[in-house]
Amino acid sequence: MAGNDEALILIQHLTAFTGVRGAMLASPSGALGASEYTTFQPSVAADVSKTVRRMVVASTTANAPLRELLINFGPSRMMVRPLHEDAVLVVMLERDAETAPVREAIDSEIRRRQREAEGPSVAVGVRESDDEVGELLSGPLGPILREIEAVYQRYRRRRGHKPAQIRELMYEQIREWLLCCNPSAYTLPLLLDGLSETMADDPTGRNAFVGDVQNILRKAGALR
Repeated sequence: MAGNDEALILIQHLTAFTGVRGAMLASPSGALGASEYTTFQPSVAADVSKTVRRMVVASTTANAPLRELLINFGPSRMMVRPLHEDAVLVVMLERDAETAPVREAIDSEIRRRQREAEGPSVAVGVRESDDEVGELLSGPLGPILREIEAVYQRYRRRRGHKPAQIRELMYEQIREWLLCCNPSAYTLPLLLDGLSETMADDPTGRNAFVGDVQNILRKAGALR
């Protein structure tokens, strides 16, 4: 019970972040905190809790532990972060909310649990994607990814976004790309789709951005 109490404290902390609409813990006991910290109906919260726990168990069984999942729902998005197989955080955010502060708070909790855990076992939720992004950028795909980022930066700055914020959005989409598929020149169009979805506030710029990046992909042989 102590672990769940600590998770509820974390949920309360997360809901104070700008852009966070609610949060809950999917556990064997059900959707903890759903009634206090989300707008979900009890039946919906229970279904979401069961679904995300099954996803985490299935990914662990397949030897591909889920580190993080972001699912877009119109103007909202859902972040799924496992603390371990039987404790999965579900955070509802506004579509354009910054995820970095939320992610950092969850990472801090995961690290704390690791320090307190007995033995060398590692929590399922440890995020290694920052290292993976760094490796990707220093590898063969690095030049084309930096070229895409330069174009993305140009269009997003026109809408008043700061460079650091734009880079975080870019890296967030790269992390989602890494979660869904093997990064290669042939799967780059999936990354383009993810980036274009972040530009819903600028339909004209979004169309121009897609055209510019498609030209980059054609040169790289990713599109015919």
